[in-house]
Amino acid sequence: MNPGDRRLAKPRDSDQRGDVRSFSWISLIILLILAGVAIPAEGASTIDFTANITSGSPPLDVLFTDTSSLPVIEDFRRWDFGDGSVEFDPEGTVSHRYLQEGVFTVRLDRTDSEGYHSLIKYDYITVIAPTPTPTATPTTSPTTSPVTTVTTVIPTTTPVTTAPTTVPTTQPTVQIPSEFFGQVTSSGLPVPAGARITARIGARNAGEVLVVSSGTYGGPGPFDQRLKVYATNDEIAAGPVLITFWLNDASQAAQTAYFQSGTSQNLALTFAGPTPTPTSTTPVTTSPTTSPVTTATTVVPTTTLTTAPTTSPQTTATTVPTTGPTTLPTTSPTVTPTGVPGITLTFEPGWNYISIPRYLFPGSDSGSIFASIDTSGRPIWRYNSTNQIYERVYPATHLNATDSIWIYSRSHTTLPLYFSGTQGLVERDLFSGWNGFGVLNLTEVPARDALLPVSSSWKYGYGFDPLAQRYEVSIVNGGTGIHNDSRPLAPGRGYWIFMEENVTYRARVPDF
Repeated sequence: MNPGDRRLAKPRDSDQRGDVRSFSWISLIILLILAGVAIPAEGASTIDFTANITSGSPPLDVLFTDTSSLPVIEDFRRWDFGDGSVEFDPEGTVSHRYLQEGVFTVRLDRTDSEGYHSLIKYDYITVIAPTPTPTATPTTSPTTSPVTTVTTVIPTTTPVTTAPTTVPTTQPTVQIPSEFFGQVTSSGLPVPAGARITARIGARNAGEVLVVSSGTYGGPGPFDQRLKVYATNDEIAAGPVLITFWLNDASQAAQTAYFQSGTSQNLALTFAGPTPTPTSTTPVTTSPTTSPVTTATTVVPTTTLTTAPTTSPQTTATTVPTTGPTTLPTTSPTVTPTGVPGITLTFEPGWNYISIPRYLFPGSDSGSIFASIDTSGRPIWRYNSTNQIYERVYPATHLNATDSIWIYSRSHTTLPLYFSGTQGLVERDLFSGWNGFGVLNLTEVPARDALLPVSSSWKYGYGFDPLAQRYEVSIVNGGTGIHNDSRPLAPGRGYWIFMEENVTYRARVPDF
């Protein structure tokens, strides 16, 4: 019996009716409330999972079971075990082996008749090696920082969405990455732990890894972190794909390499200049076991998007996706921003899902603009729809129009944005499945108008309420009632948009 179907048994004979009258249902409910017992809502569904064991020594085999009350649609169920491993599971029961010590956060993503749901159980699995001395007390904290794969706050009640008539593809076509590891030096000295090695294809960031051990990046072992580089289908089709390597986005290595899907290369990197100062000590989020990279070239343009569109915006196909920045900063942006004053972002205590509605002014267009936000030491995240993983936003990370970003704030605060006077064409590849997105408009616009460039491809979307720290009711393409697509999308707010196919969002915005 589902939790939402629990009922108290009724009396079976006349002798019990007198007892029921003397101890009424109202009295029973009052006693339950006073005792702190929650009475479930009639017919309410639940999202939950269990593990047969939550602590032990490595290797630790854990059996996870999806105990949610509703069946999944098209067998879409995705487990993130917190140690860098991700698995798609149609059955609802999956076994995972933890090989290293640590405290791991586990996430379950699933789609059922009420929509898309995520449930995160923080610090759920603890893996500790036994101590050599019987009298010693084992520690309960990991020897290294646990891998963090998701930072969003999942609502206590899952948002409800109208079930789609057809179930979209849950992940894009994949490309196997080219992997690199080896020694790394700067001016002949070992590069210190915490420095960031970035791989670029052209001007696009194609992968990155943090230096964990001084003088080396990644490792040859089967479970070692490596620099994984992803190339798009169009880049591969155009000929040999050249990869360049950068230290903290400021210094280029003397070595280059060509993309070779599925290979793992031991490549020593040497950089000129002074030994860098580490930019971070937090390990980067690992990529999924299969690393998707795809292009989107399906929608044909008809008209041009204005700040409040009333006709179909331009949605032409493109042969080269523009998922990465066109330029990358090599130095820290100026402290005092200039440019055209834009909107002001508002942050509430807790997690906030914000977006970038226009091209920002050069020098004020990187993650450094969030320096005034007290994040309580938490990383800032941006979802990579191409690879379906969360990626860190560093101070030097370039911010693009339509980017949506998760950022934690200790208190209520505001942050003004400064736009570039030159705007023009905005292109954004959206992939089958979930995409983080922000509208280009500077005023609230109905969802169906804001998403006109991809009107035939999006299915439903969610906003996040930072005051309540939960997701809002879903918006459904062509939906009715509370799910209707005339509900507005607000500038500066982030949204999850579910796409039924790979498309390119393309629109032109006027200069200031």
